[in-house]
Amino acid sequence: MPQLGCLARFFNRYKDEFKFAKENNFDFMQLWYDNRGLCLHEDDKDFINTINKYNFPTIIHAVLNINEFEEHIPKLLDILNKLNHKELIIHPICENEDIDEETLNKLSLNIKYALNILKPHGITLFLENNSKLDPIFTTTDEIQKIFSQNADLEFLLDIAHIDNTNHLQELIDIKYPKILHIADRHFDVIHEHLPIGHGEIDFQYIFSKLLPKYNGKIVLEIVNKDSDIINSKNLIENFLNTPNQ
Repeated sequence: MPQLGCLARFFNRYKDEFKFAKENNFDFMQLWYDNRGLCLHEDDKDFINTINKYNFPTIIHAVLNINEFEEHIPKLLDILNKLNHKELIIHPICENEDIDEETLNKLSLNIKYALNILKPHGITLFLENNSKLDPIFTTTDEIQKIFSQNADLEFLLDIAHIDNTNHLQELIDIKYPKILHIADRHFDVIHEHLPIGHGEIDFQYIFSKLLPKYNGKIVLEIVNKDSDIINSKNLIENFLNTPNQ
């Protein structure tokens, strides 16, 4: 059975997010990081001590602009070591320049830089595919290129960032994802993260045909009310437990 995770919503106190995750049988929580550092409720500083106090499994999701790797990878390594983490998710964005072949080459070099720093510490790096809202590491060609140049890089597949089912199949064929981000969406909306069942993604088909017997990690990337997260978890568990048709 896959491990199911939820978000540590930084607008809530960490103790409340821990309680929610624990009471609803989530296996871990995803922490948000960006150029401000770890993002938790302001009342929970010092963040590292707060996280370690509750001794609940977590994984960091770091949103990094293409020009922020050199500054933030060493900072992230320090945090990862303090939390005893062996995995890191990077969600690449590109806000300051046009996205073209040169930009993609720059991303690949940044990934190599990150791998060279993280790998000696036994830390596995996962790169997340983007939506068309910020279209870098989005198309099959872009994703194929980055993985062909970085053999030690792993794939986090965000299903809410796919264009259609064919796009999803192509991405799975390039690199089997060991972590999934799960949320629903309407395909005519450029970027959405809805509760499961509120959009157009056929998760039953995905888990029966495209990712049968999936056994990696799944993060519910849903920030709505608690009941939406719980209902989404129940639906995903049902899809995972449904025999292949």
